[in-house]
Amino acid sequence: MASVLTRDQRIRLWSALSDAFVDNEVDYNLIARQLAGFDLAAIERAFFEEVAPVCYSNLLAPVPPIWTAFESTWLTETIESTLGARRTSTFRRLRDQVFVAYLRFRLGDEWLSIKRELECPGAGKR
Repeated sequence: MASVLTRDQRIRLWSALSDAFVDNEVDYNLIARQLAGFDLAAIERAFFEEVAPVCYSNLLAPVPPIWTAFESTWLTETIESTLGARRTSTFRRLRDQVFVAYLRFRLGDEWLSIKRELECPGAGKR
C-alpha cells in the first residue's frame, strides 16, 4: 500500500493496532491479518507515534477501562487531536519525541509480536 494513506486507511490501521492495548489476550495474528497490505514502516510508525501514545495508559490502569476494543470515533478524534497538537507546538513535539522513545523501549515486545505475525503468520502460535 502506498506510503500516503487516506484518512479511512489510517483509521483502519489505528483501529487494528489499538487492539494491542486492550485488557484481554491480544490476538496478534488477527491484528496482522487486518494490517495486510500496509507498508511495515508505516505500521511501525503508526504503532509507536500515533496509537501507543493515546492507548498506552489503558495498560497501566489497575482496572483498565478498555478490555475488548477502543471505540473508533474516540480513537480517531484523540489521535488526530494529538497529531494536531504536535504540528502546532514545538514543546509538544519535543515532549512527544521523548515519550515515543520510551514507548519504543517499553512496548518493544508487543511490536515484535505484531511484526512476527506480519512476516510469518501463525509464528506466535506454537
